[in-house]
Amino acid sequence: MKILKHLFVIAIAFLTIMTISSAIVRASDAIDDDVTPNNLSKKELAKIEKSYDDVWNNIKYYRVTKAVKLKVTFYDKNIEGKGKSVRVKIPKGTILSGDKQHIDGPKGTVINSFEINSDTLSYRLLKPVISTDTNLLAYNATANAKKMSSINKYFSRIKRPAYMPAYSSGSLYIYPLNKKKFSPFGAITNRLKITPDGYLEFTKNNSPEVETNKEFNLTPDAHIKISKAVIKNNTRYLYYAHHLEGVSDKKVAKTGKNMYRLAITNLHRPFSMFDGDQGAVLMSRYKVGSTVYYTESGGYSA
Repeated sequence: MKILKHLFVIAIAFLTIMTISSAIVRASDAIDDDVTPNNLSKKELAKIEKSYDDVWNNIKYYRVTKAVKLKVTFYDKNIEGKGKSVRVKIPKGTILSGDKQHIDGPKGTVINSFEINSDTLSYRLLKPVISTDTNLLAYNATANAKKMSSINKYFSRIKRPAYMPAYSSGSLYIYPLNKKKFSPFGAITNRLKITPDGYLEFTKNNSPEVETNKEFNLTPDAHIKISKAVIKNNTRYLYYAHHLEGVSDKKVAKTGKNMYRLAITNLHRPFSMFDGDQGAVLMSRYKVGSTVYYTESGGYSA
């Protein structure tokens, strides 16, 4: 604990009432600014890749080499502005998606940082600290240290796990076939989340009209540990011990931890949202079982 006390200072983004207000405004704007998905041909996609640098998300993965506790901020679902910060235990061996970076501090100092997207944390990690009244709003949690060598002792870079799709944070949403327009920022359909530490979570969307931070509950409707992942061509086959409610998986064995299998296929039918002259969010389509999903894969701006 002494090491952690001086090693980590957790800076959580959006820790003010103004943040909640801006989240509501963003959700409102997203609903007002629904746009038609623009399907991209191979030629159009190649032109975008040539014209803009780093159009695809660069998701990095790290293994926790020593158990740590990260401070995460939650807000009350029902009372605007009421929040609390708690420490989430991250066991040794856990895989997280994040990034190491240098941040300019006060008076010319440099802060060495490891930043994660809190929304990628699995229910397994969040369960001990959440309640029915809390909802995750602070999307980034940052572990800071005076020296990058201290950060390196806790987070070791690894290759992307086989169960994680390329360029995606792991959140996939059912493609809204009955709606010609929708927002790239506010999901209106149910979500399947693949977590960096190897869990599948299916969560129903509360409502397309609610604030950004209330679209999905912290407690998923169903979740399961992935026991095995096999990649064949464009398809990831994820295996687990029992049926996952909400998805069309397949029973492939009578018993055991690999009794059910979910096929996740990259359809290689990317689309963009917003005017290409001004920039856009890039999305990828996936077929999950028998249902088409989409996930954010990148973006660019003019």
